[in-house]
Amino acid sequence: MSTHSLPSDPEPISRADLFPPAAYLIGAPKCGTTALGHYLAGHPGVGFSNPKEPHYFSRDLRGLCLCDDLEAYRATFAPGPQAEVLMEGSVWYLYSDSAITEILKARPDAKFIVMLRNPVKMLASLHRQLIHALDESEEDFRTAWDLSDARAAGKNIPRSCRAPSTLLYKRTAAFGEMLSRLYARVPRDRVLVLFQEDMRADTPGIYRRTLAFLGLEDDGRRDFPSINEAKRARSKLVRYVVTRAGPARQLVSRPIKRAFGLESLGLLKKLDALNTAKLAKVPVPADLAEEIAATYAEDMLLLQLLVGRDLADLGWPMPDPARPKSAAVG
Repeated sequence: MSTHSLPSDPEPISRADLFPPAAYLIGAPKCGTTALGHYLAGHPGVGFSNPKEPHYFSRDLRGLCLCDDLEAYRATFAPGPQAEVLMEGSVWYLYSDSAITEILKARPDAKFIVMLRNPVKMLASLHRQLIHALDESEEDFRTAWDLSDARAAGKNIPRSCRAPSTLLYKRTAAFGEMLSRLYARVPRDRVLVLFQEDMRADTPGIYRRTLAFLGLEDDGRRDFPSINEAKRARSKLVRYVVTRAGPARQLVSRPIKRAFGLESLGLLKKLDALNTAKLAKVPVPADLAEEIAATYAEDMLLLQLLVGRDLADLGWPMPDPARPKSAAVG
């Protein structure tokens, strides 16, 4: 879940044969998708959406959608002259009940890239991100975790939350269930499952593996900067004005832009940058980490079965015994 700007500003797409997008980086949030999306957006063969996460197809999470209609969605793509594939990176598509179905209606041959991460670390990072995005109001992760059941019943939902189901921490890391659902709809040769732990260990290798999955040539990229580090807003009011108060901003800025013949004042990105500070990592208390691991134990075993890999080797808190088995269904 990110508003990270990709390398080029969008202009309306002109190559109709590429649209709708053929490839989707569908999540999960806080698992490295912003970094991978940034790297892919720099490849000449990729036309990546800007913003990265339009969430056009997640009809059940409408508060996250940045496009009101198909033409607005189309306008988020600006493929270069060498573009071979359009992509976008809406990280809640994997979690959504409807997004994959809607994508397949629009693009039956679509390919999907899934990025996953140790659920304990992912959820702690997600909690901080949701606070920064003004979707979460509870600053304490343990309390937010404990509120999952109440929020599933529609209680204790912050007024500023765009999609209440994203606050259900006891569901948002059920990667085994989500991948099983995806495999039931999409052939496995059109799904690439990656792990953030692998990307941290070998970013160039994961990048090249993704290019091969997309059928693209290696562009020789060797620079892989750190992207989308944890952050916090110094002022929530300023953050709200920058990200949510669109109509009010336009009321103030429109006459100024008209008077000076400007398309943009260019102030919001600068203001948001000044209002943003890096956030130090906060360790998850051991007892809470154990509770999260226990909650997701069966789901992690299902995921391990589906991917045929010992997730304990990646540092995941797997229950014992937990050895990988090859999935029997395709």
